[in-house]
Amino acid sequence: MSNLPGPITRTRMAMTMQQMVDEVRTAMRDRLRVRGRSLDVQIRKAGRRLPRRVRHDATYLAQSVALVQNPKLARMVDMAKARQAHRNVMAHLESVDLAAQRRDAVLNLVASIAFALLVTGVLLLFVLWQRGFI
Repeated sequence: MSNLPGPITRTRMAMTMQQMVDEVRTAMRDRLRVRGRSLDVQIRKAGRRLPRRVRHDATYLAQSVALVQNPKLARMVDMAKARQAHRNVMAHLESVDLAAQRRDAVLNLVASIAFALLVTGVLLLFVLWQRGFI
């Protein structure tokens, strides 16, 4: 259950859900450089940088924190599933290497420029050959 002693009350459950969401939001801000007013906004901005399963788990956390605020709706939240979703999201975010992403982006840019120059050179040679200059 929870690492807090005693029975889980609505306020304690809301507090732990909010702590989990805050931790995920901080990790998304630090690891993916995604900012937003809420976890929903951050998930939307992250888009395809989050795998489908991780995005689904993060969405479950975002929806659960809203449900926990209401005493009757709080019963709908499965805390075991929420903890598992939190673990899954945090495991993925901890495996993200920002330096490798930047390096890959620079290499992709250089490769696309090199390819464009190569195609332009080949087309130039072809036109010169067709016109009889070569």
